[in-house]
Amino acid sequence: MPRKARQQSSLCTYHVILRGVNQQIIFEDRYDYLQFIDILKYYKEICHFKLYAYCLMDNHVHLLIQHTSVNLDIIMKKIEVKFVRWYNQKYERTGYLFQDRYKSEPINNMIYFKTVFRYIHQNPLLAGLETAPGTYPWSSYHDYAVSNTSFIDIDTTLNLFSDHTECIQYLHTISEQRCLEYYPSSRLFDQDALKIIQTITSCKSPSDFQHLELFQRNAYLKQLSKLGISVRQLSRLTGISRTVISSAIKQVDR
Repeated sequence: MPRKARQQSSLCTYHVILRGVNQQIIFEDRYDYLQFIDILKYYKEICHFKLYAYCLMDNHVHLLIQHTSVNLDIIMKKIEVKFVRWYNQKYERTGYLFQDRYKSEPINNMIYFKTVFRYIHQNPLLAGLETAPGTYPWSSYHDYAVSNTSFIDIDTTLNLFSDHTECIQYLHTISEQRCLEYYPSSRLFDQDALKIIQTITSCKSPSDFQHLELFQRNAYLKQLSKLGISVRQLSRLTGISRTVISSAIKQVDR
């Protein structure tokens, strides 16, 4: 079946979401977040795109980006390839890290631009990772809060508001508008489910879990399922496919 053509933006501006394969975690420690940000900076200089907002969640990335001389597909491929090579070397793994296609939605007017701008910065709030916008460290909120030298193109966005204070107030105005794909929270927040997994298995990362002996891995999957962690969430946090997890859970104890 042919791929559906991407909708084009009259402003060359897009809300992009990049997800881990099977929604698994792609940032396991602070250095992973910092490396991804460094790659954004690197290709921003080379590909001459404008970046208006970003938010790095544990298993996905949000970008508000405008391409100029280099096509968005090329930009995203460069970012993905460079990070995956670094990540696979660090964690001694091979294969895919991201889903095969990033998702995007076109921004065709500045009203929706502002909506996406706020949605991206409130993503940690929606996920239960902060109680008020601005406390989560891995987003461009701080670039706007400080309003100083930044690799983020903050001026375009700030010009949509009467002043800097109004911009920050807008980011703190809680909105129920959802952009692109919105996944409702699981029964457990990911950070709580991850603590359970680490406590039960002593695995510190998805890579550790994937290297468990087969029988032990499946036994853990069954135990974690009984503790209320869904198949989808287990897949996201361990990197094991949902089919494999479902099969392990259904196996009869021997």
